[in-house]
Amino acid sequence: MAVAEECNFGRAAIRLHLSQPSLSSQIKKLEDGIRATLFLRGRAGAELTPAGSVFLIAAKRLLHLSERAVENTSSVHSGIDLPLRFGYSPFVNHHLVEETVAGYRDLVPNGQIEASSECSAPLLSMVAEGLLDAALVIMPIGDHKLFVQRVCTEKLLVCLRRDDPLAREESIPQELIADRLRICLARTHHPLLYDELMRKFAKAKILLKPTEFVSSPAEMQFLVKMGAGFGLIRETVPLDPELTRRSISGLSLQVKTAFICHPAQPRPVLPLLAYRIAKLYAGKADMNGKKRPSGSVGVQLPAQIPSVG
Repeated sequence: MAVAEECNFGRAAIRLHLSQPSLSSQIKKLEDGIRATLFLRGRAGAELTPAGSVFLIAAKRLLHLSERAVENTSSVHSGIDLPLRFGYSPFVNHHLVEETVAGYRDLVPNGQIEASSECSAPLLSMVAEGLLDAALVIMPIGDHKLFVQRVCTEKLLVCLRRDDPLAREESIPQELIADRLRICLARTHHPLLYDELMRKFAKAKILLKPTEFVSSPAEMQFLVKMGAGFGLIRETVPLDPELTRRSISGLSLQVKTAFICHPAQPRPVLPLLAYRIAKLYAGKADMNGKKRPSGSVGVQLPAQIPSVG
């Protein structure tokens, strides 16, 4: 096919990364095998004979069948023909979920996705046990032996009503937090996270006593609007018009999102998808058009850090 398309043995050899004598020898053996002359050689190049034109049609079909056989076998081996069982925490930025789904469809155009939303602790166990293929979760991960690609880092801020007097301040004094920060995620949704968060506040001598527990950012905002107290929210979460967010004076909190999958999973496309999503957020503007909070990206079992979700 290369010689027929180039009409020249020398150019065809370069295209095929072969020496010209080697290519000429292979064509000669092919002609001897089928007992027909495929090319007329001359100084001007190589021209197909009538027999060569007939053989070229069959050759194209054979190469097409060969490529399809490799593609189909690779698809079965990699598992991309099976639906991707993908989970995500409701505390993960939804734009990140959309980008992950879009990225998978780019990499596997005909791939199907079975998505489910659950809090991070159950998702970690489901991926470790093979009940899910991959998930977007909030760190820390704990001692689960998983492939972990840290994707992005965001600030964690206090959510309060706009008509609250403290909303007029640039930040909330630490001494006013303990009595009013009442809304928190339930510990059962992410025990490691909950405990790390409480230790972070205790180290700052802020002894929290949450009384309202939620399983999603939307429920937290609802309770704040109802006057149940302050909550904690990521800096990029869309806010109800009646609410705002403020930092805590002298205390920096962050939330880190990671893409996880089992290291023994048979889909080579999943680590590739993880790298793609991490690269997307490595140096671009964040989800709301501000500069993305800085954060490292790497494949590792991460150190335990305070975060939420």
